Amino acid sequence: MHLPVLLAAADPESLNLWEMIQSVGWVLAPLVLLSILILALIIFNFYWLRDRRVASAEFLSEARLSLKDGNLEELIDLCHHYKGDCAKVLARVIEFARDNPETRLEHLREVAETAGARTVTAMNRPNLLLMDCGAMAPLVGLLGTVVGILRSFGHIAGNTTPMRTVLLAGGVSQALMATAIGLVIGLTAMLFYAYFRGRVQAFSAHFDATLTELLVKTNNCLARGRRS
Repeated sequence: MHLPVLLAAADPESLNLWEMIQSVGWVLAPLVLLSILILALIIFNFYWLRDRRVASAEFLSEARLSLKDGNLEELIDLCHHYKGDCAKVLARVIEFARDNPETRLEHLREVAETAGARTVTAMNRPNLLLMDCGAMAPLVGLLGTVVGILRSFGHIAGNTTPMRTVLLAGGVSQALMATAIGLVIGLTAMLFYAYFRGRVQAFSAHFDATLTELLVKTNNCLARGRRS
């Protein structure tokens, strides 16, 4: 932060908002990169956490019909055709049941819970990255503030004129702008993180309920096959 900039900062009307942001210095570059990454993650999460992610209405309708008819091979084909999370986990469960004809519902639940835990973790991973970026932004801004204050003290260390207090106040005000920018970026990221966390929780509950229903019907279908 150079001496002319500090002098300009002494007059609040001499710098507009954009000039104050530019005066932050090198720390503005990582803050801009973080803001771009956060924006990309927000857009990606809107695509990633779609309503059809768990199971589409078409898949559920056809899967229930196949289970009612006792046609597990057709159900496996349906699971591979549709891309929902329930379809992927159910395909693994049916393939496990087909390879282990004497398996029981408890065993199917264990397979489903293991695969389901991985699915929910993958579903939440982009949102966790968004939270990490939101937590980093204020820290980067604080680092810029600390560096700016140190530079301000360095500039006025050898200055014995009455202007030294004015220079210090101007330098500190500009250094604090880095923290303000970091806080704005971090708060924006955390607001969207809270929103997407609610969507993940809702999807997880819907995923568990739907998968439990399909597991019970699959087990009943397997039981009928063993009796026949």
